[in-house]
Amino acid sequence: MTSFPRRARAAAGSSSIRAMPAEPTLAQLRHEMDLLNAQLVELLHARGRLCRTIGAWKARHGHAVADPAREDAMLAALLQETPTDGYSRPQVEVILRAVFAASRARVAGMDGVAG
Repeated sequence: MTSFPRRARAAAGSSSIRAMPAEPTLAQLRHEMDLLNAQLVELLHARGRLCRTIGAWKARHGHAVADPAREDAMLAALLQETPTDGYSRPQVEVILRAVFAASRARVAGMDGVAG
């Protein structure tokens, strides 16, 4: 199986989130949430750009936009190790399926967003 979970953990471990004091304030917690939200949005945009590049490659080489087997493999690899202190496995699956669907729409040009 692929090493998606390892890569995801490595990316998460490289974040700018710092250790919190024993009892952080609500403002500190919200600041950490803002940092994570910004990282999440940047990662989604990076994924969207890569999807467009992959879509262009597929178009030049006569491949279909969607590859359900590839999506299933990515999803299985990412869900293989779900931590117990974050979102549940079903919640992560819903989020990832939404990202995959948005990616397909982006590549297919069905999202109404130019280039």
